[in-house]
Amino acid sequence: MEKKEIVPIQLVDQKPTSKPALAKPKVAARIKIGHLDVHIYNGTDKYVLTTILKELSFHASRLHKDT
Repeated sequence: MEKKEIVPIQLVDQKPTSKPALAKPKVAARIKIGHLDVHIYNGTDKYVLTTILKELSFHASRLHKDT
């Protein structure tokens, strides 16, 4: 039979001592259509960006037809 021993362990807190500095988001693009002003920031999810651009395209084409 194998002899089992009790081994002491020490738990260490893995949390960082200070919060990492958050980088301020930078504007990647600014789009103005009529009175609408849209800022798109670096790191924007591509699916969100696709949706925004589709909506802007739709509304821009409607504004163009009305003039």
